[in-house]
Amino acid sequence: MYSRQLDYFISVAEYLSFTKAAQHHFMAQTAMSQQIRVLENKIGVDLFIRNNRSVQLTPAGRIFLQETKRIIAISEEAIKKAQLAASGFVGSLKIGFLGPNEKRFLPDLIKNFRHDYPNIILSFKQGNAETIRSDLEHGLLDIAFTMAFDLDQTPGLVWETLYCDPICVILHRDHPLANETKISPSALAHEPFVAMEHREYPGAVERMIQFCIARGFTPNIVSTNTYLETVLLMVEAGIGVTLLPRFFDSYTNDNIRFIDLAGDPDYVYSVACWKKNYCNPSIPIFLKELGIPVETTTPASTKNKPKER
Repeated sequence: MYSRQLDYFISVAEYLSFTKAAQHHFMAQTAMSQQIRVLENKIGVDLFIRNNRSVQLTPAGRIFLQETKRIIAISEEAIKKAQLAASGFVGSLKIGFLGPNEKRFLPDLIKNFRHDYPNIILSFKQGNAETIRSDLEHGLLDIAFTMAFDLDQTPGLVWETLYCDPICVILHRDHPLANETKISPSALAHEPFVAMEHREYPGAVERMIQFCIARGFTPNIVSTNTYLETVLLMVEAGIGVTLLPRFFDSYTNDNIRFIDLAGDPDYVYSVACWKKNYCNPSIPIFLKELGIPVETTTPASTKNKPKER
């Protein structure tokens, strides 16, 4: 059964005239009559009562008219939804994030995006930098908020810098350096350090070690931990000091101090990351909401001009 024949049937049923229906479709009256006969033969019932003076719907025709209009409406809705899905306005996005870094912008971003695009379903997965990178690479995430550690080692990923945060020293409030406004990195040369476990954040740990080596010493790491909260707990317990970007001060309390480092600052770059050859049409819509134009979704680097905090 062809949708065009259904359109012809609806027109004849509404005009109750083969001539007017034919004129509506810019075709001959005989061709219209032939199309309706073909339709009736297909479904095996008469749809119209015909005589020389009038055309009327049969009882079967009246039921068929109701159902045909419903079919046409469903078909049009299906086409609309398919077009929206192809454009990205209907669909889903799997988003990865680290946690503390995104507190400053992600809640408002989600709220605004859901208001503007209610037919795009968002799902979220929190992880560390390594799991996020792996999930992006294997298509388990569409887009992620992470740090720019070693992203260039994974082919096919692109990213855009959102923020940069200076590296700070975190220590207990009773530490002799706790009341300084800035601390020279050399003053930490003999301090015990606590850090994340290398297997959880290899890029971040290596970055901390190289930061210290570049300033003349190798950090004496006395405790490694799986979770950031445990690292800060160790600092709070006086086990050692650590180096972290400024945005982790959202975890601070009265027992911990975040103090800037003297000398040339070093930064950690917070980025939005996705696959270059993505298939999900909702990704550029989300990037646009982030303020990242679709035409600039090419491999980025920490040379972009980020927002300093």
